[in-house]
Amino acid sequence: MKFNVKRIFHPVSPLMATAKGVAVLLSYLVGAYLTGHFHVESRWMGSMLAVISAIVVLQEDVKTSIHQGGLRVFGTFIGAVIAYVYLLLFPFTLLGMIVTVFLLDILCMLLGIPDNGKMATITLVIILLISKMSPSISPFVNGVLRFSEATVGALIGIALAWGVELIKKKINH
Repeated sequence: MKFNVKRIFHPVSPLMATAKGVAVLLSYLVGAYLTGHFHVESRWMGSMLAVISAIVVLQEDVKTSIHQGGLRVFGTFIGAVIAYVYLLLFPFTLLGMIVTVFLLDILCMLLGIPDNGKMATITLVIILLISKMSPSISPFVNGVLRFSEATVGALIGIALAWGVELIKKKINH
């Protein structure tokens, strides 16, 4: 059996690994700053959500990144709206969260939302849990912050995908 170093390292992309590192750094800083400006208690959660969005959205090409970004932002919007309505009507309870997740999943199925709105469900749960941890935050501010963090992360992921495409084109020409 012949040992082929090139074959072993073929799937390795230092450019994508670097882009992901930059995405994590930028979204961490922007997420923490953005959220901390409005609600200090949840700034690290905001940072985490922005980072997750950037990682999910960053793909090897801009078209796929834009598609992933759209799904991420749309799902986050739906989850934030449902969480807002829930928190206006009820205080956080585990049973309430479970029932709301069930209803949200059914709604996403009926609307034909890709992956039955996994991003919506994740956002819903995070908003409800943050409201439990920090009851002083209004449901509106909580939802707007989570939506903003996801959007910032998505935009960073798309921008870095665009940068990766530009660099690849320059390398190949």
